[in-house]
Amino acid sequence: MAERLDRLVLEARRSAEQREQGYRAQALKLFPWVCARCARTFDHANLPLLEVHHKNSNHDDNPSDGSNWE
Repeated sequence: MAERLDRLVLEARRSAEQREQGYRAQALKLFPWVCARCARTFDHANLPLLEVHHKNSNHDDNPSDGSNWE
């Protein structure tokens, strides 16, 4: 039972990471590297700190035009 739960959690984490990399990479190509909330500017050195937020809080809503990201 514990193994099954561990496997399920691992699969969920991997799925979330893959989903995040997909929309994050798209957003970094579409938008300037500036935080939409605080206006902090990012460069290659600190880019991992920049987060992509979903306007409607639905992480599965990832239109290719980026209209749900900020």
